[in-house]
Formats: sequence, C-alpha cells, structure tokens
Amino acid sequence: MAYPAQIEALVQKGWLWQGQEVPAHKADQQFLSSGWAELDTRLGGGWLQGSVNELQVQQPFIGELALLLPLLAQPQTRVLWVNPPVQPYAPGLSYQNLVLHQHVVVHEPDDKLALWAAEQALQSNAIDTVLIWHTGLNATAVRRLQQAAEAQQKLAFVITSWQQQEEARAYVTRLQLERADSLSIRILKRRFGWPLPAFSCGVDSRLPRRRRAL
Repeated sequence: MAYPAQIEALVQKGWLWQGQEVPAHKADQQFLSSGWAELDTRLGGGWLQGSVNELQVQQPFIGELALLLPLLAQPQTRVLWVNPPVQPYAPGLSYQNLVLHQHVVVHEPDDKLALWAAEQALQSNAIDTVLIWHTGLNATAVRRLQQAAEAQQKLAFVITSWQQQEEARAYVTRLQLERADSLSIRILKRRFGWPLPAFSCGVDSRLPRRRRAL
C-alpha cells in the first residue's frame, strides 16, 4: 500500500497522473480553439496541435461540419477533404467564410489510397488540416496518421459512424455526436482527462436560419 508521503513524492516527480490537471511538462503544448467555449474547456484548451481526432456521428449531417466550421474558416487554413459523403457545396462554404481555393476534395474508393492521400497531406507544407470520412480505421492506420500529424503539427479529423470496437486507437480525442433538439457531444477520450458525459453544443448558430433546429 502506498502511503501519503510516497504518493506526494510520486506527484512531485511527475510520475502520477492527477486526472483533471494538465501535467506541468505538457502545459506548453499548443491548442487551437474549436470556436466553442464549452468544448474548449472540456478539452483543456481546444484541438491539440499535431493530433488526429475522431468524430463519431449518430448519422451523417447532424452538425459535424458545423462543429468544425470555426476552425476551417480561420484565415490561411488549407484543408484536404478525403471522401466526403457528398460533394461539398461551394456556395454554402462561401456563406461560412471558407476560402474555396484553400480547400481540396479527393474522392478515392480504394481505402489504402485514400489513407495514403491523407498521410501525404499531413506531411506536406501545402495542407494544414485533413478531414477524412471512413467507416472505421484500424489501429495501425490511426497510428500512422497520428505520427504524421504530430511530426508536422497538423490537425486531422476522422468522421465515422458510432464505433463498437474495444481495441485501443491512437486518437488524441474521440467525440461521439448525436442529435435530438440540438447537437450533443460525449467525450469518449481526451488528453489529460477522463471521459465526460454528453453536453449540448450550439452549432446551429452557424447554420442558415432555414436549417436550424426548430
């Protein structure tokens, strides 16, 4: 059994993780705001630079892109879209202040080639953020993407359906999205903290009035 003095010694050495607290030697890691204050708070600052993040959606088009709009609309942000379920609607992107020539769309039915394109983009100076739609990446694929994202300090988001697998994945964050009256986010995994219960996120404020939840 560990005694209080021994536990304190482990804490002082940084060998004991304290759950909600960010370790001192990690405090200098760079976060990019998600644009949603409550989500930023729960993630410890926002999207961690150099990370691959999973968005599990209950069904497509429930607000997953609206969640990412504040990030995608940042000036000079260059984005690769890999296998979106429908062709992105250019007037809609312009309405959201996205600069169209900074967005590249790739449709590749071969999974290996699609992952290759995402990995190459993360390693390139021409792309800042990668969005990839996939039914469920295996642990090896996630690890390769995470290594590329971390090495170049890029961001990647994997949009997929709700996942049931128990095998660990190298995602920095894993969010589960569902919609009733509004978009609800459950944090399944995050850096420096435990999973968190669902909370409402007001992404509908970014949508045209005709598409907002009644």
